[in-house]
Parts: sequence; structure tokens; C-alpha cells
Amino acid sequence: MKQCVAVAMSGGVDSSVTAGLLQRRGLDVIGITLRLWEAPPTCEVTENIHACCSLSAVEDAKAVADVLGIPHYTLDFRDVFSQDVITYFIQAYKDGKTPNPCIACNKWIKFGLLWQRAQQFGADFLATGHYARIVYDARRKVYSLLRGADRRKDQSYVLYQLQQDLLPHILFPMAELTKTETRRLAKEWHLPVFNKPESQDICFIPDNDYKKFLRSRAPQHFIPGNFVDKEGRVLGTHAGIPCYTVGQRRGLHLGGPGGPYYVTALDVPHNRVIVGGAADLFRTAVEVQEVTWVEETPETDFSALGKIRYAAKEAPCRVHVSDGARMRVEFVTPQRAVTAGQALVLYDAATGERVLGGGIIV
Repeated sequence: MKQCVAVAMSGGVDSSVTAGLLQRRGLDVIGITLRLWEAPPTCEVTENIHACCSLSAVEDAKAVADVLGIPHYTLDFRDVFSQDVITYFIQAYKDGKTPNPCIACNKWIKFGLLWQRAQQFGADFLATGHYARIVYDARRKVYSLLRGADRRKDQSYVLYQLQQDLLPHILFPMAELTKTETRRLAKEWHLPVFNKPESQDICFIPDNDYKKFLRSRAPQHFIPGNFVDKEGRVLGTHAGIPCYTVGQRRGLHLGGPGGPYYVTALDVPHNRVIVGGAADLFRTAVEVQEVTWVEETPETDFSALGKIRYAAKEAPCRVHVSDGARMRVEFVTPQRAVTAGQALVLYDAATGERVLGGGIIV
């Protein structure tokens, strides 16, 4: 009897080729597309047609499924997405944090609720178009999460929350492919999305204007306050905590002999944005909470490579484990603009290929 795999089809080229590759491996493939968000009827902005959860994305996914000859289903997850991702996103900015909504979506939606529904369809596996690898280590008897072969497209950073109970059921067929090879296969198989542009924006933020989105959803959080330097001297008036993130320089409109100024911290209780010079942005020690370990929970301190945001380069660090859910990470070289709300993801020190775990920066 064929094993069944549910493919999360976003309407993009990666998930489309994922479905095609698994079909050619002889698996029984079903495609599932999620409706996650759409602009309300009163919204004046146009829908982001390249977003992974737009109406056009559903149509594209159905068209690909028709070409491949596989069944396709659309599931409406808008309510849970609103609660677990959008509400979380808004609250984080209110709290002076800069969240990564893709990580929350992966945890609660794609590898949470979607996997539950996929099993109801009879699926043995769930597959996505992520560029990452899953390998079983027979010696240690654990599943390891590794970087994708194409480092430019590697997405292991946003997958650090996958653990041993789920990894045996996840397939990443894109693991060994480059983006060029992916598009070549899509064109060879006559998939209608072979030349579709990539979605770089947050799917629920029209025109990638997060400030406009936050103002429309939570205008009460935009309370003007003071810009202050590290000595507490008032330098000007800010437009509200959600407008700023650590490391930001543009849009401050601050002059004076101490400039140029950068946001170095957000003091939410006192509604202050703290600014300083470029040198004030660097930190060595980072506190992390909500920690998840991919393999086993470490009991002693260890060395690793740490990555403080998706676009950052990993750097040598020492990890001090206080308990299973918290850790303190000390970098050998100070890191620029360490930002609360972002994820700090750890890779093995020897190769930098294996994801050890990660958590949310405090």
C-alpha cells in the first residue's frame, strides 16, 4: 500500500515542485492550501498577489494540482491564524519586541494544526517546500535538522522548533536543490508557476507596510513619548513604541552633536525610545527564553554557532543552560542590534550544519 503525503501547497514554485518530486517517488500525494488571511472589505489597499495565503495563491495551487493530477483541498484557518499569529504579532510590537511571524506560523499552523488535519486525510507524512534537510542519525538514534544544500535559500533558521516527535513525519524534498534547479523542474513539468516571483513580504501585511497595518489594528498602542540617550537626556519626541526597532536609524529625525543616532533599546514601561551611537548597538551576552531543542536537552554548557536573526551570519558563542526553557548565550564577538522578539538559533560548532535548537531573545 502506498504511503500518503500531504503537501502544504502555497501556490509558489517551491511547494509545487515539492508535490511533483514526491509524486515521482511513488507516494500518494494530496495537496492542501491554507486560507490564512485576507484584507477586510473596508481595506483600501490591494491584496498582495504574491503572498502565500492570498486568493490568487489558492488558484495557483489548484492549477498545479490539476497539472500533476493530484487531489487538492483548501482549508480555512483564518480564525486560528488571526489568534495565534496576527494577535501575537501586534502584542509583540506593543511590548517593544520585533517578532518573526513566520516562526509562529510554522509552530502553530503549518507543523501544528495542519499536521493534525493531514492525519485526518490519512497522511503518513507532511511535506513543505522549505530548503532544509532531515537526516536520521542511526548511531545516536535521533533525527537531525540540517541546513539546505543551497545556503542562499537555507530556511533551517525558521524550523528550529521541530522536535523528535514530529521530524520522522516531515519531508523536505527541496533539501538538495538550488532555486535554479527548482525552476528548471517546474518548467520541465509544465507547472504554471515556474516563473512566479518569490514572496518576500509578510503575507498579512499589505504593501509590506507594517506600521500602517499596526495603526489600523491597534491605534491605541501609538502613544508619543520621548527619545532619550543612555544618560536619560530628552532629545526629541517619538511617534509610538511600535514604530521602532533596535538598530533603526532612519525615521528618527534627531539631530545634534551626538548623532547619528540609532535605536538601542525600547523602554516600554516609561514609553521611551533609547538612542545612542553605532558603538552602543553591540552586545555580547544574550538572554533567551521559550527555548526548544531539536534533539536532546543539554545538561551542561557547550560551544555552538549562534544566529541572532534570519539574515545574520552565525557566530561562535558559549551557551549556558539555566533550565530546559531558558539559556544565556555569550558571543565571542559582540553582535550588532540584538533584538528582543527575534529568534536566536544555535548550530553545531564543528560544522555549522546541524540545528541544535533556539528560542526567543529577551
